Amino acid sequence: MELLRTQPSCRQLDPDADCHGFPGLDPGYCLLDPVKVTLTCPGVSATGGRQEQPAVPARVLTVYLAGRNIMVEKTDGHSALILFSMGIAKGKWGTLLDALMDFKALYDQDAPLERVLPGLPARHPQRYTGLTLRALCQEMHQQLRRTNLVTLLDTAFRELPEAVTTPRWCYQRLIREGTERVRIADAAGRVAAAMGTVTPPGIPVLMPGETTGAADGPLLRYLGALEAFDRAFPGFGSETHGVTVDPATGDYRIECVRVDS
Repeated sequence: MELLRTQPSCRQLDPDADCHGFPGLDPGYCLLDPVKVTLTCPGVSATGGRQEQPAVPARVLTVYLAGRNIMVEKTDGHSALILFSMGIAKGKWGTLLDALMDFKALYDQDAPLERVLPGLPARHPQRYTGLTLRALCQEMHQQLRRTNLVTLLDTAFRELPEAVTTPRWCYQRLIREGTERVRIADAAGRVAAAMGTVTPPGIPVLMPGETTGAADGPLLRYLGALEAFDRAFPGFGSETHGVTVDPATGDYRIECVRVDS
């Protein structure tokens, strides 16, 4: 800790390093936050390249760590962010390392989910009974690869929605019952009445007053891929603020301005 505190070079991103996936950095330009630790799981490289074996989606690891009373701040397809805030005891490092080593041992043994995540098969017996940890990880990895969520999210941030009215006007419609929750499948061309924020990275992809775009546009394609993932893997739901999930059907719904308002 003394070394990290006194030597900034320990926290700088080297422009030539292949561990971070940010080309073109200037020397000394970027410093890492020492209280935020990102765990990159097998299955993807720093530059986004896919690896087939071994594959450990971070969502599986996050649920396992939660069962060990270790809270993960944010989880992506193959990365998990853990905070070591001021005042945290050194024992948290040891607890985390122990849990990671135990998880690796269970993965190497291809342990059954009833042993690794006992609550999961109990809540969703038809989906997970008889499945092993390695088999679940591989299934989830293939789903992430097919839907290409990382690229879809990147496109959604690069191709911004069109703003057709103001957030203030949308808020007035919201408090006067001039909005409705619309399924993603039916949301093309609608005007959002509430913010939609993807976590991670915790940045809005849709603001009140912006249009949702075409059905095959970047925003609805991304939300549709998340919806399909949540249906395929109950118990590993995505965190998207502003999106509600119909408990009966699993449909994603977003708050939109009524057409007649």
